Order: sequence, then structure tokens, then C-alpha cells
Amino acid sequence: MKSVSTLRRAGLAASLSQTPIFAGLPESELSRISSYARPITLMKNEILFREGDPVAGFFVLRRGLIKAFRTIDGSREQLIHLIHPGQSFAEPAVAGLPGYPAHTRAIESSEVILIPRDAFLDYLRQQPELSLRMLASLSRHLHELVESIESYKLRDAESRLLHWLRSRCRGDSASSEIRMDITKALLAEELGTRPETLSRLLARLQSQGVVVVKGPRLLIPDPSRLVAPSFTSSNPHD
Repeated sequence: MKSVSTLRRAGLAASLSQTPIFAGLPESELSRISSYARPITLMKNEILFREGDPVAGFFVLRRGLIKAFRTIDGSREQLIHLIHPGQSFAEPAVAGLPGYPAHTRAIESSEVILIPRDAFLDYLRQQPELSLRMLASLSRHLHELVESIESYKLRDAESRLLHWLRSRCRGDSASSEIRMDITKALLAEELGTRPETLSRLLARLQSQGVVVVKGPRLLIPDPSRLVAPSFTSSNPHD
């Protein structure tokens, strides 16, 4: 009969295997990483870490939803990105930052897996292949940050919404379906607008046949129509 610790390690290994940075690793290596990994349960609205907190390691979201954000003017929150199950986050902090670069909060009851920094860095020194995976993960985070910056350069909420929709379509040639796995309030925050503005924009796009709203699903009959004049403007602030 397997011990509780063995079952716990196996469960952590299974969760880690679903994350791009660890996917495809041999079971023995996943078990080794799981031996020093630590599950952390968060209640809704609980802070995982704050900007500037000493770096304990990086994390994998096992279940729930995590919001990464910074504060502006001492109180207003600026969403950086939302973290979904199966995603890792805070890897850049492990690479040498003295403190975490942002705050993170559980949007709903969540569970994360902490990969302690010192133990993981020791492991990387022995497994150069995983260092390449780490670089790939950092590259993905950089790409997401650039996408976020590009979106915020767009001058109005409609342009940002169309950009968000287009980035989630399979291409221009076929219809696409986008499943809304977050609330409209969170999407509005991600787009830098108000929920009522988002509802009004979606209603307008639906009346134009650009989007078909079916509960939590958004159907895009023709993704090539997800273009706003501001996308082609030489100066997005004109």
C-alpha cells in the first residue's frame, strides 16, 4: 500500500506534467521535483505574494484563477495578466530578481504548487535541458507582456476588444469559437475598460454580425472582420 507522501508526490507530479515547462519529463524527474515542491491553498481574494516580497520560488497553478497586477497611485490596480490552471508563473523572479515584480491574488479558491528557488536552481545545474525549457517559458511570458503592451497602445476599448478576440482565433480563414472562462468584469479589467462599456461593445458587434454571443461562448463567423480603423492608423493616438 502506497504511503500518503508517495500519493501526494504522484499527484504533484501529475499536475506538473501538464505544465509546458515540465511536460515530457520522465516520471522519475517529475517525482524528484515533486519531492521538494509544496502545494499552497488560497482562499478567494487571498494574496499569494506582493510586489517586492523576497523570492521563494516560482509557481504552477493547479486549480482556480490568479490575477497578477501592480498598483498605480498607491491604490488603483492595473491588471498585468490572468493565470489559468496548468500555467506557471513568476519564473523571471527565480532567474535573479531580489523580489517579485508584481502582486498576485486568487480570484477564486485556488491551489498553486511552489517550486522553491534554491532547490530548483540546483536541479537546473544538473539538468541543462530543463534550462532551455526555462528559457522558452521566459520567452512566452515576454511575448505575453509585449502583446499586453501592444493592446494598451490601441487608442480605444473597441480596438482592444477586437485585438483580444483576434488573438484567440485560429486564423482568418475559418470561423472560431472562444470560450469565456472569466467573468465580463475581469475581461473588462484586462481590456482597461468598464464592464458596462464591454457589454455595450459586445452588443454592437453582435448586431453587426461580427460576434455571436451564446452564454459563455463567443462565436466568430469571420475572424477577418475583427479589424478596427485604429489597427491601421499610423499613429494610434490620433
